Amino acid sequence: MDDFDFDRLMEIQRMTASRIRQESEVDNKIKILDILNELTATKGKKIQVEEVIIEAGTQGLAESEVTATLDALKEDGMVIEPETGFVQLA
Repeated sequence: MDDFDFDRLMEIQRMTASRIRQESEVDNKIKILDILNELTATKGKKIQVEEVIIEAGTQGLAESEVTATLDALKEDGMVIEPETGFVQLA
């Protein structure tokens, strides 16, 4: 294997890692949206962020993943924060 082959292999590995990370982020968004749909059906429109974190934890998501995903969903316009500590579907 020469330097070119090694560099190409490393580039493929970086691209694969990036794609996996993107897929994981999409999966997390779907999980959080499902959780919000479930909680909205039982608790009303506004949901405490802490409730989302607890429910997501039962599905294997860490608190940092939940908060990052909620931030991404807010940026995407799919979730709003009507008041501090609460979220709801847009």
